[in-house]
Amino acid sequence: MAELKKPSLLVLGGTGFIGRQIVKQTANKKWSVTCVALSLPKKKNRVNKVKYYKVDLKSYNSVKKKLNKPYNYIINLAGYINHSNLSSDYNKIIREHFLAVKNIVRVVPKKSLKKFLQIGSSVEYGLAKAPQNEKTKLRPITTYALAKTKTTNYLKKIYKKEKYPFVIARLFLTYGPGQKNDRFIPQIITGCLKNQKFPTTSGEQVRDFCYISDTVSAILLLLTNKKIVGDIFNVASGVPVKIKTVINLINKIIGKGKPEFNKRKLHAGENEKLYADIKKIKNQLNWRPKVTLVNGLKKTISYFKKNG
Repeated sequence: MAELKKPSLLVLGGTGFIGRQIVKQTANKKWSVTCVALSLPKKKNRVNKVKYYKVDLKSYNSVKKKLNKPYNYIINLAGYINHSNLSSDYNKIIREHFLAVKNIVRVVPKKSLKKFLQIGSSVEYGLAKAPQNEKTKLRPITTYALAKTKTTNYLKKIYKKEKYPFVIARLFLTYGPGQKNDRFIPQIITGCLKNQKFPTTSGEQVRDFCYISDTVSAILLLLTNKKIVGDIFNVASGVPVKIKTVINLINKIIGKGKPEFNKRKLHAGENEKLYADIKKIKNQLNWRPKVTLVNGLKKTISYFKKNG
């Protein structure tokens, strides 16, 4: 099969928070970009010259009908995000992550494929001791975490068996302009902007927040680096910060809002310290996050002030 004339990229889940940024940046670089989602975006939200397909990735027939063609690169951001442990969601979550990846691997021709970049999650580490590095034993405690872990193990298996060219970017907490209102930082920003009282936990949990532009730059580096294959990399700021600190920073920058600490309980089995060791990506790719938490929060707050 002949080499494709320009980089061809398939973005699964390309209409989401991170996916939109990847689609925009690669399209601006004149890549041939195909974006897949469960529903098509409105015309005003589409990027010029990007192909948009509505595909049910759980369905082998749906994948085969739309995506049986060569791509140089694939980024998988698709899948149902649910951190609860409801048994009713178990099959849906497993199918939308593990089965979807199996279908893509089966359908998309391997010959032209240079890299399949799977977007993993820090929740795969579960209750493991912080700071978590790529050699830390995975201890998933939710169905979502289990689905991500199951997919990770599958990709490692087919790499060992047939050199399938995967890389996993294991993301910690990405935030920034354009994130959905139901996520942690947008919720706090919205509550403060409206000067509302809102209940929170004690805020003693320690997390790792990475600004959207830093996350995307790491993803694209991992995607295009020819030496990186069959491996896993944490993508994060590497800076541990208490949830309470983030809430107070947002409150201070906005100048209003009334967080009420100790009014909510932690999720059962929640790891109170989940933050990354990012030495590996620093050393092998010379990647470092550029946006500090304070500057990232200011940019995000500015966006929500303008867009509500």
